[in-house]
Amino acid sequence: MQKIFFLLCIVFIVAFLSSSPAFLTISLVAFFALAIYDSYLNKDFKVKWQNFIGNKSYVAATAIFFLIAYSGIYSELTPFYWDRVRVALPFLILPFAFSSLPKLSERQFQLVLYFLVISVSVASVATLANYLSDYAFYNKQLEYGRPIPTPIHHIRFSLLIAFTVAVGLWLLVKNVVYQYAWERWVLLGLIAFLFVFIHVLSVRSGIAVMYSTLFCLSLQYVFKTKKYILGGSVVLVIIAAPFLAYQLVPSFKNRIAYAVYDFQNMQKGNVKNFSDGERMISYEAGFQVGNRSPLLGVGIGDLDNEIRQFYAKKYPEFIVKRPHNQFIFFYAAIGIIGTIAFLIAFLIPFFHNSNFKDELILAFHIIVFLSFMVETTIGSAIGTAYYVFFLLFLLKQR
Repeated sequence: MQKIFFLLCIVFIVAFLSSSPAFLTISLVAFFALAIYDSYLNKDFKVKWQNFIGNKSYVAATAIFFLIAYSGIYSELTPFYWDRVRVALPFLILPFAFSSLPKLSERQFQLVLYFLVISVSVASVATLANYLSDYAFYNKQLEYGRPIPTPIHHIRFSLLIAFTVAVGLWLLVKNVVYQYAWERWVLLGLIAFLFVFIHVLSVRSGIAVMYSTLFCLSLQYVFKTKKYILGGSVVLVIIAAPFLAYQLVPSFKNRIAYAVYDFQNMQKGNVKNFSDGERMISYEAGFQVGNRSPLLGVGIGDLDNEIRQFYAKKYPEFIVKRPHNQFIFFYAAIGIIGTIAFLIAFLIPFFHNSNFKDELILAFHIIVFLSFMVETTIGSAIGTAYYVFFLLFLLKQR
């Protein structure tokens, strides 16, 4: 019975990742409560705890919570600090939950991924319908760098789509169907739809990580199977697809035009109200604040105020933005020591037990690592849930 509830919680988490942050939180709490109840019912908490601390990947994931929380020792316990601790809670509770609950069967694991493709496709269809309802307006918005409305933050949504494309291709290669052979064609259609839709959505970071991931997976596939002609053909398609999308997808073309315009203005020193220019200013803010205490950082509790003071002194007319880079954010908040510790905690699950050989774990880490370059991915509840849940879900099957 516990295994059924475990599976249901996972299905709900997958469903709400692309649609409802509130219900996602409820599902995560229910998942953790189920793990605690299971330990109480079986009176084996001590055994499960030993299993948990004996798993380097789970411990490394949990350590990220303490890296975020410990800076409260030397910084003010501001509302911003407590908000960051709240957002980081999945790092604290989910590793033990996954460690203590039973492993899904291979069939159940595959069907959860199958459901992921369906749920993200449904959310994407709804987003596309909204876009098409005022096609001219949203295309015009893209010319000014404004995103198409999405159920969750547009960057997180694009990352989820990129990962889902990789998952769909994995299911296709593994010949996974629920019941009928014709489902493979449906799956192929959904993958093709998501591949095209991510260009319509035109979130550059999502598109970039998708192509990077597909390229790396293609190389891995070629080395494993020695199918060089097929692999070379896939690589050529990956290279040609953006050029084709530029010609055929108006929203993608408008986004590229804005990116060029943004870059040209940045070269001239005009950065206000331009996304890339303001991103560079946020990097500068992060480095300047971090340089005040390079080893330990200023502490997450003081980070928000320090960033605001930087803007007030140097860029008073700009909207205050925290660093749009996970590593720069951590450098400013917890210093070089904390950032290196975070990087180690991030890489341990990737390299431990040669997990990088698994196609899905490889794809997931490429997507998340590249997203760190342009966003504080684990700086939001959805981003944290996306990272922690899929990391642990994939590791559980190893």
